[in-house]
Amino acid sequence: VAYTGFTGLVSDVVPTDQMGFASGIMGGLTAAGAVVGLLALGFWVPLEMAYAIYAAAVLFTTPFTWLAAKEIQLSTADCKPYVWGEIVRSYWISPTTHGDFFWVFVSRTFYYMGVSIQIYILYYLRDTMEDPEISEHAQTYTSILCMISQGASGVVASFAGGVSDRLGRKPLIYLSCLCMGLVYIGYCLVKSYTAVIILGLCYGASNGVYLAVDYALAVECLPRKDDHAKDLALWGIAAFLGTMFGPCITGPLLAVVGGQGTSHYAFKGYVAVMMLGVVYSFFCGFFIFRVRRGNAAVKVPVNSLSH
Repeated sequence: VAYTGFTGLVSDVVPTDQMGFASGIMGGLTAAGAVVGLLALGFWVPLEMAYAIYAAAVLFTTPFTWLAAKEIQLSTADCKPYVWGEIVRSYWISPTTHGDFFWVFVSRTFYYMGVSIQIYILYYLRDTMEDPEISEHAQTYTSILCMISQGASGVVASFAGGVSDRLGRKPLIYLSCLCMGLVYIGYCLVKSYTAVIILGLCYGASNGVYLAVDYALAVECLPRKDDHAKDLALWGIAAFLGTMFGPCITGPLLAVVGGQGTSHYAFKGYVAVMMLGVVYSFFCGFFIFRVRRGNAAVKVPVNSLSH
């Protein structure tokens, strides 16, 4: 519920020409929150205290949003009545009714299906690393990898959004998808933790590029600006669909291709999983290609306006 309100709120208070910058800040802060959470749970906070601290953090930070966001209250006459048929139809997204926004939604679903591959990195380190120190303490080294990757994501996202205001959203998403696909191929070729860290940095950076621009692109492709809260809420659902359907496909694939009758999996299973990540990254970029908006704005010379 909070996430739904937040996605609609940002587009209310940020000017269109600064949306890329704002999207980058959102992506950077998202990654920063993940790094702080990983550090806290990994080294400082007892696991049984995690939810209590999360609740306290929400209670502490929510008033800042309430104070900063100045919304215009609708009068009773302007409020729409609840019509259940209309509410049900609002969940339908199609190329006919939503145009570019539909393809952004589909692309984002594939992006999060690709991100879901990362949950298998723990097992990948356990089963494929040649150094027994890494394979026997895979959980610790996975946490370190996640923190490094998320840190790179936050740093890159903080300035990539501003870059997208000048170069356009689509070129940066193409670059992000290409890099993520290459990283998944790289996981099939390495055996050392150092190489995995380098790949994790590259994945984090490309992930940061995507996070910096996907919100700005969604806002740019909204079918109706006066109904943006509902559509951005649906855009948010794409993340949940991707992270739900991704493991439903990847898990059985790893078991079928890499299963050995034990709790460990063969290297060929992880190759299949990483190649699936390449496929997801490809389709993420492919469906963005269907989007007509999101390219760099064409600047008209001032002296040409007088002719």
